[in-house]
Amino acid sequence: MLALLRYFLSLGETPTLSELDKRKLRIVNGNALLSIVLMLVYQMYFLTATGMKSAIPIALSGVFLFLVPLLLNSYKQHQAGKIMFMVSGYSFLTLMAYMYGKTSNMEYTFLIANILALFLFDRKNLIFLFFLLGLGLFLFFQFYYYAHYRSPLEHLVTQEVYFLNVITLFFVCYFVVKQFKYENETYQKVVLQQNDELTQQKEEIETQRNLIEAEKQKSETLLHNILPEEVAQELKEKGVATPKHYELITVLFTDFKGFTNIAEKISPTEVIENLNTCFFAFDNICDKYGLEKIKTIGDSYMCAGGLPTANTTNPVDVVKAGLEMQDFMAKWIAEKQASGEEVWELRLGIHSGEAVAGVVGKNKFAYDIWGDTVNLASRMESSGEVGKVNISETTYNLVKHVFQCTHRGAIQAKNKGEIEMYFVESVLHA
Repeated sequence: MLALLRYFLSLGETPTLSELDKRKLRIVNGNALLSIVLMLVYQMYFLTATGMKSAIPIALSGVFLFLVPLLLNSYKQHQAGKIMFMVSGYSFLTLMAYMYGKTSNMEYTFLIANILALFLFDRKNLIFLFFLLGLGLFLFFQFYYYAHYRSPLEHLVTQEVYFLNVITLFFVCYFVVKQFKYENETYQKVVLQQNDELTQQKEEIETQRNLIEAEKQKSETLLHNILPEEVAQELKEKGVATPKHYELITVLFTDFKGFTNIAEKISPTEVIENLNTCFFAFDNICDKYGLEKIKTIGDSYMCAGGLPTANTTNPVDVVKAGLEMQDFMAKWIAEKQASGEEVWELRLGIHSGEAVAGVVGKNKFAYDIWGDTVNLASRMESSGEVGKVNISETTYNLVKHVFQCTHRGAIQAKNKGEIEMYFVESVLHA
């Protein structure tokens, strides 16, 4: 018996239905079966109590009405089954109210049945749902409260019929309350689950955003290590960087004397380690004085002051940087010689003047400077002496109020004639 009941209750279930939809399906099937049973009980009562055969057509019509939603559900037509169940319920209750009159207290069952509809249909079907409720209420009031006639079977209604109506009302109320509780708990679980999923998604998005921001920061740092910040920003915004002319910049070149001979005697790893130690120190000194590292070529190092942001202090800044580079090399050489290692020594030359700076090409962007100032700075380096800061007369005239310098003669520069040179000895004052 229980197995048969479970079969009818689960009629039309499919694995694709959610637990909530399965429950609604069981409510439709269960209430349809309950309605059929109660209807037959009503009619059997009237047949045995009154012998009225007129109850038979009512019973048969009711049985047919409530068999239809069961049949539709068995064919997986769940939405049609719910609609037919409500139509059958409205029709049968209206018929009962019409036949047995107000003394049957059918109005309570009718009103509760309307509430049950709220739990059978999804919220997206509210328009159709309100249509059904309106239709049901209209029929109810039309045939029940506003019927100005005596119903044909009203005089046959007894306490037993009233009791059956109360029992029916109890079952309907029970289903309504159970379904309300179930849906409320289900929606709370769904909301909590959705909140958890949203929180998790938010955390994942935040994590991804942080990763993207970190990668972006790495890219920005790398780009700014390759190009000056102003130039990098212009490239990102316009796709090109406009070359700029500077009236006064100061260029510094360095070169290691004896590098080639020593590099042949030690391993490539040691060569790179020693170069990296020196150039890393030079980078820090450039950062200290606001200089722009231009490039390294082999064992040569080139930097400049007064760009990309023009200033008038660049001659002094670059000379101070040159003195610190030589001081660093003196300490580094002393440490290496103390451990018996061969060392290279530093020549350093500086010249001031005008130049053009910018980025050329489309691949492997490099910030560079062009002009006679660059060429003369290179001549200052090649004409210098190890451990000394060799500057041109042009630079000397711009820094002589800050540094003590020694005049050392002139060199012949191509297309420029002779250029006077000076060694920077020390700072006159801070």
